[in-house]
Amino acid sequence: MAIQWSIKIIDIGGGKIAFQPDLPGAKKNQPLGVNKNDLVTWNNTTNKTLTLKSINPKSTFLTDPIPAGKVSDPIFKVTASVTYACTRPTTPQHSIQIVAPVTS
Repeated sequence: MAIQWSIKIIDIGGGKIAFQPDLPGAKKNQPLGVNKNDLVTWNNTTNKTLTLKSINPKSTFLTDPIPAGKVSDPIFKVTASVTYACTRPTTPQHSIQIVAPVTS
């Protein structure tokens, strides 16, 4: 059964943002570990519309631009590990890593 996860996009000042899994004790820019077919949304807590881009693999569609104070749409279904970043402001890369294979 798929689990839904959230990653907060937070303003850390100086025109910079960070990604933080919405989990107790999670740290800024900590990778999110998920299972294949889990669902992920990004919660944009900044005051700017943000666009995410896939770094590896480059062709992965993540979500439409995320308006300020809104949650990403559509929901991202994880089919493989992905590394991504924000296009403006540019950010350090962040990743969603598959941590366990799906068993039939």
